[in-house]
Amino acid sequence: MENEIKLEVPTRTTAAGLTRLAAGIFELLHDNSIDSRFVAELLERMEKEAQSVIETPVEAVKSADEFALRDALAQLRRPFNQSETDLLVQTHARLRANDQRSLRQKRSKKTAPTI
Repeated sequence: MENEIKLEVPTRTTAAGLTRLAAGIFELLHDNSIDSRFVAELLERMEKEAQSVIETPVEAVKSADEFALRDALAQLRRPFNQSETDLLVQTHARLRANDQRSLRQKRSKKTAPTI
C-alpha cells in the first residue's frame, strides 16, 4: 500500500495557511528544533497539498498567494538541496583521496626492490 492520500472532498487548506506553515517549519529547522529528516517528509507532503490547493477550483488561488506559497516551499527546500550538494562534494573528495592512495600503493609496489 502506498503512502498516497487521495481526497474525495476538495481540500480546505489555503495557500496562505501552507505559506505560514512552511515559514514556521523553516524557522524551527533553522533553530535546530526539529529533525531535518522529519522536515523532508513534511515538505514532501506539503508540496502535494500545495499542488492540490493550486488545482482546486472551489477557491481560486490568487497569483500572489500562489507565488508566496511556491517561494516559501522553495525556501524550505533550499537547505536540503545545499546539503545534498555538500554531501556530493565531500563524497567526491573522499573518492579522489582513495584513488590517489591506491595509486601511490601501486607505485610503491612497483618500485620496491625484490629480494
